[in-house]
Amino acid sequence: MTRLVLVHGRDNQGLDAEELDRTWLAALGAGLVGAGSALVLRDEDTSFVYYGDTLAGLVGGAGSPPPVTVHTIGPGTLAALSDDELAFVVAVAEEVLRAGGARVPPRPEGSGWADGGAWVNLLLSALDRHVPGLSSAVVVLLARDVWAYLHEPAVRAVVDDALAAAMPTDEPAVVVGHSFGSVVAYAMLREHPAAARRDVLLLLTLGSPLAIRAIRDVLAARAPLRVPGPVRRWVAVRDPRDALALHGLGPAAFPLDPPVPGIEDLEVANAAPGHHAAAVLLDDGRPAGYLAVPLVARTVADAFDR
Repeated sequence: MTRLVLVHGRDNQGLDAEELDRTWLAALGAGLVGAGSALVLRDEDTSFVYYGDTLAGLVGGAGSPPPVTVHTIGPGTLAALSDDELAFVVAVAEEVLRAGGARVPPRPEGSGWADGGAWVNLLLSALDRHVPGLSSAVVVLLARDVWAYLHEPAVRAVVDDALAAAMPTDEPAVVVGHSFGSVVAYAMLREHPAAARRDVLLLLTLGSPLAIRAIRDVLAARAPLRVPGPVRRWVAVRDPRDALALHGLGPAAFPLDPPVPGIEDLEVANAAPGHHAAAVLLDDGRPAGYLAVPLVARTVADAFDR
């Protein structure tokens, strides 16, 4: 049997992990029905890696953050950032704003971020005004969490070890990483010592920010960009209207070394509000999000049919 390993995005702290798991499976189930697939995934076939509370605690400086769990059935934020973290947040925000076709406000004269605090707020306000379906708070929190994960070994070790432990050792896996979860899935599969002993039939990334320059360049500085060794096929799914998935993962935006095997880009229409969610239930109860798209669900089914 093949195990489905699900890795959520950021901003899921305080939520019910089992409810998130059910929502993801409901959306995928709807997508499978739409694709005409007979595949039925049961709770025991999946592992939902929930690290939301853990990451929030680690990034927030909690002494003993809650553990990562695996389920198988504003202004104050800016003030707390170091100069390097704030520069990373700004780089991400500028790229998101440019991708949305909006003008980036010119930076003021001055040598330090303290001189440009008003400009940072102006930049974030421009995001709120000009990028539909996205708030500056989402961008700040995403960039802050990505920074912590990529630059703080203690943060990365806790999250990566939990994901590595959730990966099956006696059967192949299909790994689905959404948004920040795609960064975690990619980095863990590329770099974690245990990853080489895993068999990943499919790495499916949804709404991934991996090709945002500030994120990509940090990953490339650590090791050449490549399809992780245990991964047989990587499909990168995005809705062009998804403001956090600015680019596909083709060679222009995410150049691999070596270039083969490559990444398959798949553009779809995500009906979730903001076009970014992996799985949501709409007001009328219908599942939506990337996993509810029949083409995406068919990609999962194809991996299970191998």
